[in-house]
Amino acid sequence: MRQMKKLFFTLIVFLAGFAVNISFAQPYPSKPIRLVVPFPPGGPTDLLARAIGQKLQERIGQSVIIDNKPGASTIIGVDAVVKSPADGYTLLLGSNSLALNRFLILKMPYDIDRDIAPVILLTKISNALVVHPSLPVKDLKEFIAYAKANPGKITYASTGNGTATHLFGEMFASMTGIDMTHVPYKGTAPALNDLLSGQVTSMFDSLTSVIPNVRAGKVRLIGLTNSKRAMFAPEMPTLSELGLPDYEAIGWFGIAAPAKVPAEVINKLNFEINAILQTPEMATKLSQLGGEVAGGSTDDFKLFIQSEAKKWGRVIQNAKIKME
Repeated sequence: MRQMKKLFFTLIVFLAGFAVNISFAQPYPSKPIRLVVPFPPGGPTDLLARAIGQKLQERIGQSVIIDNKPGASTIIGVDAVVKSPADGYTLLLGSNSLALNRFLILKMPYDIDRDIAPVILLTKISNALVVHPSLPVKDLKEFIAYAKANPGKITYASTGNGTATHLFGEMFASMTGIDMTHVPYKGTAPALNDLLSGQVTSMFDSLTSVIPNVRAGKVRLIGLTNSKRAMFAPEMPTLSELGLPDYEAIGWFGIAAPAKVPAEVINKLNFEINAILQTPEMATKLSQLGGEVAGGSTDDFKLFIQSEAKKWGRVIQNAKIKME
């Protein structure tokens, strides 16, 4: 009887192991994928996630479910991905915060370098420095001269303390040797409203947000913060070509996964999304959102995050910026 029990137990273990092997042998993906977006629904980031998700769904034959988890400077959403199983069925739409938050927030619940696996850089977003028409400057040279003659008089709006648009201004001030007064807001809308009304005199913001007002004459463009001109606004010069050759400040988005997701899964996702990015339809969609196609390998994205962290970490530390 004891021998029979032993044999039965051995058979159960064997069958369980066989079942596990069968499940692992299933081709990826074999069920829906969840794409966590650490921003509210309805905004440009959400639209980007849905555009990528729809095309990925068509290519892999599985649903891609968008899961908005905004809050805490994207920490809530990123943390949810970090704590998910490393099986490739939970992905993250990451942004600048993957490079910035480590320097801004004292106690992070995760370590990006250890806990996140970069998949692919999706897009780089065009941004611009614009001023209210009442400011007596028409170009970069006049802007810098006015700021030096009137220390602290130029105010620049941002979407919040420690956000990318705040840091864009800090790096600009440092590189030009000027003194500007930072005015943080809770998001783009109130900041832009106060710029349009003249409550603040300048702002760093995404080009898609400000371009209608530039073309309507409600704000004046000083220059784009990208290193090259935007495809959808080729007439608009960059700060780099106007006299700040080393200045580049961009928004960006990419796909990441929990660390320890199998390499073959990461590589498959990279391959499929690279193919999506190369379609004219996606190039048009990204252009409408103010971006340009990026793509590349997983290592390319990893090195890009590291370079962004190095650049902006230096800006944050020199300006002694901390999140409120």
